Amino acid sequence: MKKTILLPLTLLLLIFTSKTTAQNMSEAGSFGAGLAWTSLNYGASLKYNFTKSHTGQIIVGSVNYGFSYADQSSFSITGRYSYNLDTNDIGFASFHPYLYGQVGYWTLKYDLGYLGSYNLNSIAAGIGGGTEWSFNDFIQGLAFSIELGYTYVSFDGVASIGGFNGGGGIHYYF
Repeated sequence: MKKTILLPLTLLLLIFTSKTTAQNMSEAGSFGAGLAWTSLNYGASLKYNFTKSHTGQIIVGSVNYGFSYADQSSFSITGRYSYNLDTNDIGFASFHPYLYGQVGYWTLKYDLGYLGSYNLNSIAAGIGGGTEWSFNDFIQGLAFSIELGYTYVSFDGVASIGGFNGGGGIHYYF
Protein backbone atom coordinates (compact mmCIF):
# COMPACT_ATOMS: atom_id res chain seq x y z
CA MET A 1 0.00 0.00 0.00
CA LYS A 2 2.81 2.42 0.88
CA LYS A 3 4.51 1.79 -2.49
CA THR A 4 1.24 2.38 -4.35
CA ILE A 5 0.85 5.82 -2.77
CA LEU A 6 4.54 6.75 -2.84
CA LEU A 7 5.06 6.33 -6.60
CA PRO A 8 2.27 8.72 -7.73
CA LEU A 9 3.25 11.30 -5.11
CA THR A 10 6.88 11.14 -6.24
CA LEU A 11 5.83 11.58 -9.88
CA LEU A 12 3.66 14.59 -9.05
CA LEU A 13 6.47 16.17 -7.01
CA LEU A 14 8.89 15.73 -9.90
CA ILE A 15 6.38 17.18 -12.34
CA PHE A 16 5.69 20.37 -10.41
CA THR A 17 9.29 21.02 -9.35
CA SER A 18 10.84 20.33 -12.75
CA LYS A 19 13.04 22.99 -14.35
CA THR A 20 12.50 21.55 -17.83
CA THR A 21 10.48 23.34 -20.48
CA ALA A 22 6.90 22.15 -20.87
CA GLN A 23 5.77 20.86 -24.25
CA ASN A 24 2.47 20.72 -26.02
CA MET A 25 0.61 17.42 -25.55
CA SER A 26 0.40 16.79 -29.31
CA GLU A 27 3.99 17.58 -30.34
CA ALA A 28 6.17 14.82 -31.78
CA GLY A 29 8.84 13.83 -29.25
CA SER A 30 6.93 15.06 -26.19
CA PHE A 31 7.13 12.92 -23.05
CA GLY A 32 4.31 12.89 -20.48
CA ALA A 33 4.22 11.54 -16.93
CA GLY A 34 1.21 11.32 -14.65
CA LEU A 35 -1.71 9.16 -13.55
CA ALA A 36 -4.25 7.18 -15.58
CA TRP A 37 -7.27 5.14 -14.53
CA THR A 38 -10.25 3.21 -15.84
CA SER A 39 -12.88 1.30 -13.93
CA LEU A 40 -10.58 -1.78 -14.08
CA ASN A 41 -7.03 -0.37 -13.88
CA TYR A 42 -5.21 2.62 -12.41
CA GLY A 43 -1.66 3.71 -11.79
CA ALA A 44 1.37 5.74 -12.75
CA SER A 45 1.53 6.46 -16.46
CA LEU A 46 4.24 7.40 -18.95
CA LYS A 47 3.44 8.58 -22.49
CA TYR A 48 5.67 9.31 -25.46
CA ASN A 49 4.60 10.84 -28.79
CA PHE A 50 6.67 9.08 -31.46
CA THR A 51 5.08 11.34 -34.07
CA LYS A 52 2.12 13.69 -34.04
CA SER A 53 -0.14 10.71 -34.91
CA HIS A 54 1.43 7.83 -32.91
CA THR A 55 1.74 7.61 -29.11
CA GLY A 56 2.95 4.83 -26.80
CA GLN A 57 1.89 4.59 -23.15
CA ILE A 58 2.75 2.37 -20.20
CA ILE A 59 0.55 2.20 -17.09
CA VAL A 60 2.03 0.49 -14.02
CA GLY A 61 -0.47 0.05 -11.27
CA SER A 62 -2.90 -2.13 -9.50
CA VAL A 63 -6.41 -3.43 -9.90
CA ASN A 64 -8.70 -2.60 -7.03
CA TYR A 65 -11.37 -4.97 -5.74
CA GLY A 66 -11.84 -3.46 -2.28
CA PHE A 67 -9.95 -6.13 -0.34
CA SER A 68 -9.30 -5.12 3.25
CA TYR A 69 -7.09 -8.01 4.35
CA ALA A 70 -3.33 -7.62 4.68
CA ASP A 71 -2.48 -10.75 2.65
CA GLN A 72 -4.08 -9.66 -0.62
CA SER A 73 -2.13 -7.96 -3.39
CA SER A 74 -2.45 -7.14 -7.03
CA PHE A 75 -0.28 -5.74 -9.80
CA SER A 76 -0.80 -4.72 -13.38
CA ILE A 77 1.24 -3.37 -16.26
CA THR A 78 -0.49 -2.23 -19.42
CA GLY A 79 0.97 -1.07 -22.71
CA ARG A 80 -1.04 1.10 -25.08
CA TYR A 81 -0.75 2.32 -28.63
CA SER A 82 -2.79 5.40 -29.52
CA TYR A 83 -3.57 6.78 -32.94
CA ASN A 84 -4.04 10.52 -32.55
CA LEU A 85 -6.57 12.41 -34.62
CA ASP A 86 -6.21 16.09 -35.52
CA THR A 87 -5.86 18.53 -32.62
CA ASN A 88 -8.63 21.11 -32.33
CA ASP A 89 -7.99 24.52 -30.80
CA ILE A 90 -11.07 26.44 -29.65
CA GLY A 91 -9.33 29.48 -28.18
CA PHE A 92 -9.26 28.75 -24.46
CA ALA A 93 -8.45 25.02 -24.84
CA SER A 94 -6.91 22.46 -27.20
CA PHE A 95 -8.52 19.04 -27.74
CA HIS A 96 -6.58 16.01 -28.95
CA PRO A 97 -8.90 13.01 -29.75
CA TYR A 98 -7.40 9.49 -30.03
CA LEU A 99 -8.18 5.81 -30.55
CA TYR A 100 -6.26 3.17 -28.57
CA GLY A 101 -5.51 -0.51 -28.30
CA GLN A 102 -3.99 -2.03 -25.18
CA VAL A 103 -2.51 -5.25 -23.84
CA GLY A 104 -1.57 -5.86 -20.23
CA TYR A 105 -0.49 -8.40 -17.64
CA TRP A 106 -2.43 -8.58 -14.38
CA THR A 107 -1.79 -10.68 -11.29
CA LEU A 108 -3.94 -11.08 -8.20
CA LYS A 109 -3.02 -12.90 -4.99
CA TYR A 110 -5.35 -13.46 -2.07
CA ASP A 111 -6.01 -15.83 0.83
CA LEU A 112 -9.54 -16.84 1.78
CA GLY A 113 -8.51 -18.81 4.86
CA TYR A 114 -10.26 -22.20 4.90
CA LEU A 115 -11.42 -21.76 1.31
CA GLY A 116 -7.83 -21.62 0.07
CA SER A 117 -5.43 -19.12 -1.38
CA TYR A 118 -5.21 -18.03 -4.99
CA ASN A 119 -2.56 -16.63 -7.28
CA LEU A 120 -4.31 -15.61 -10.50
CA ASN A 121 -2.67 -14.23 -13.63
CA SER A 122 -4.14 -12.83 -16.81
CA ILE A 123 -3.39 -11.18 -20.10
CA ALA A 124 -5.81 -8.27 -20.54
CA ALA A 125 -6.80 -6.67 -23.85
CA GLY A 126 -8.84 -3.63 -24.71
CA ILE A 127 -9.77 -1.00 -27.26
CA GLY A 128 -11.29 2.44 -26.97
CA GLY A 129 -11.12 6.11 -27.66
CA GLY A 130 -10.94 9.38 -25.84
CA THR A 131 -9.76 12.93 -25.89
CA GLU A 132 -6.95 14.74 -24.14
CA TRP A 133 -7.19 18.47 -23.56
CA SER A 134 -5.27 21.34 -22.08
CA PHE A 135 -6.37 24.82 -21.12
CA ASN A 136 -4.27 27.35 -23.01
CA ASP A 137 -4.06 29.90 -20.15
CA PHE A 138 -3.57 27.31 -17.40
CA ILE A 139 -0.35 25.46 -16.44
CA GLN A 140 1.70 25.02 -19.63
CA GLY A 141 2.30 21.28 -20.29
CA LEU A 142 -0.55 19.99 -18.09
CA ALA A 143 -3.17 17.89 -19.91
CA PHE A 144 -6.30 16.01 -18.83
CA SER A 145 -7.99 13.07 -20.57
CA ILE A 146 -11.29 11.21 -20.58
CA GLU A 147 -12.07 7.99 -22.46
CA LEU A 148 -14.48 5.14 -23.10
CA GLY A 149 -13.37 1.63 -23.94
CA TYR A 150 -13.88 -2.10 -23.73
CA THR A 151 -11.55 -4.33 -21.69
CA TYR A 152 -11.50 -8.11 -21.20
CA VAL A 153 -9.60 -9.97 -18.47
CA SER A 154 -9.84 -13.71 -17.67
CA PHE A 155 -8.00 -14.98 -14.58
CA ASP A 156 -6.86 -18.54 -15.37
CA GLY A 157 -10.41 -19.58 -16.21
CA VAL A 158 -11.47 -18.99 -12.58
CA ALA A 159 -13.02 -15.57 -13.07
CA SER A 160 -13.34 -13.03 -15.81
CA ILE A 161 -14.14 -9.36 -15.72
CA GLY A 162 -14.48 -6.76 -18.34
CA GLY A 163 -16.88 -4.88 -20.46
CA PHE A 164 -17.37 -1.26 -21.30
CA ASN A 165 -15.63 1.18 -19.00
CA GLY A 166 -14.73 4.82 -18.63
CA GLY A 167 -11.49 6.39 -17.56
CA GLY A 168 -9.40 9.48 -17.31
CA GLY A 169 -5.96 10.79 -16.64
CA ILE A 170 -3.71 13.72 -15.96
CA HIS A 171 -0.24 14.11 -17.49
CA TYR A 172 2.45 16.74 -17.53
CA TYR A 173 4.41 16.96 -20.80
CA PHE A 174 8.14 17.70 -20.64
